[in-house]
This record gives sequence, structure tokens and C-alpha cells, in this order.
Amino acid sequence: MQANKWKAMAVVAGVMASASASAQSTGGAFGSAGQFVISSDASGNLGYTTEGAGYGFIRLNPSVDYFLKENLSIGSGVDIAAAFYDGDTVAAFGLNARVGYNIPLGEKVSVWPKGTVTLFLGDNILALQDGTGSAATVLLEGYAPFLYHVTPHFFVGAGPRLSIGLGDDVDVTISVGTTVGGYF
Repeated sequence: MQANKWKAMAVVAGVMASASASAQSTGGAFGSAGQFVISSDASGNLGYTTEGAGYGFIRLNPSVDYFLKENLSIGSGVDIAAAFYDGDTVAAFGLNARVGYNIPLGEKVSVWPKGTVTLFLGDNILALQDGTGSAATVLLEGYAPFLYHVTPHFFVGAGPRLSIGLGDDVDVTISVGTTVGGYF
């Protein structure tokens, strides 16, 4: 009976040591290999579009990224967007894939440029209210948020975003995006 107790304690100690080593290997600085990042990007009406129609827009992009190796990430997320015209609202929902590379600039600051391809479903965020605009369903983006690591495993950031909508026409939107997230 006593031997089984010691065996059980040894197994528990081994599991705890293994879990601790695993947590330490992915618990380093932001961008360490094996880390998962959960974040939400957002951009608002600080934008300009080549479509010629004045409108405000907001986009939310909850996502998950994984660092394959030091500073190199891949990820995916959903894109929820809305455009506000003269009393009208157009909504869009999309799925995306992205790749990024974290560049540490200091102990608490880094820049994490990402390239993203989004496939929109339903209405399109870039279509004009009168239907004369592009019927884009694919969006190519470059986004480079400067991150401030507030505490270990939590960051906020902002940076420039360039979006190119592909459809009947090519539409370009320049905006400022923000992000908030954490990693483990």
C-alpha cells in the first residue's frame, strides 16, 4: 500500500515538472517558438478609401496566432466589418489567414508586421451604397502594429494598415489599426 502511494506521488511530481518545463519553454519573451497569441485587431474611421464615397467604417478581427519558430507567426481569425453611409449600414463577415514576424525594439516594445488574406462572405465592406462600387470578396492587407508589452503576456498596440480589396475594381484603403492581446 505504501509503495503505491510513493509511485503515485512520483507520477504527480513528474507531471508537474513536465508541465512546468513546457510552460517555461513557451513563457519567454513575446515571439518565442511555441507561443499562442490571442488578440483582437480593430480599425476605425481614421481611414481613407480610393472609392470616392465618404463613409466611416469599423473592423474587428479576433484571431489566434502561433509562433512556429522565434518571431515567425502564422494565424487565422474572423473579420467582422461594418460601413456607415448616410443612414445606411453595410456589414461583412470574413475568414482570414495571416503570417507575421515580430521585431523586438526593446524590453517592452516590438513591431509585429503581418500580411493577411481575407475571404469575405455576404455583403462587402468596400461596396458603395448605390451598388456602383467594387464587389470585392478578397482583401489583401499589410498591418504593422507597434506593441507595448504592458505586463508579461499582455500587450496593446497601434499602427498603419493598408488594405487592397479585389473584385470588379481594385480599392485601396489606408487606416490606423489598434490591437490588444495576450500570449501563453
